[in-house]
Amino acid sequence: MSLKVRRLKVITLTIGGVSVECQLSSWTLDPGVQDGDRLYTYCPDGTAIGETDAEPTLAVTAFSDWSAGGFEDFLWTNRGTVVEFELNHHPDITGEHVRWTGQLMAQPAPVGGDRGDNETTEITFQVIGDPVYSRP
Repeated sequence: MSLKVRRLKVITLTIGGVSVECQLSSWTLDPGVQDGDRLYTYCPDGTAIGETDAEPTLAVTAFSDWSAGGFEDFLWTNRGTVVEFELNHHPDITGEHVRWTGQLMAQPAPVGGDRGDNETTEITFQVIGDPVYSRP
């Protein structure tokens, strides 16, 4: 396998039907897979790995959009609601476009900051269940 290097440039991301990619400066979809504890016994083969539950998350940093129907307006209006999301990664590169879909818990992010700073929103959403991975 040869080396491939890609810059993060183009995604599409909708959360609850709201397109947010143009506001984003950073995103991370974490599958939340945890390492299990190593378990020891006196049996000859003697070890096992404990089972764990995944805790997937979607973290975003966005320039705040308080317009009616904007991202922050949506989050505050729909706090505590389970909504659909769809993330398309490398949608502009043939053979590398991948997609994750699923549900997450909408929640508002903290508001505020230092005077003169660009207003941003940093939030980590809990993904409900495992995100579905596909190649469209």
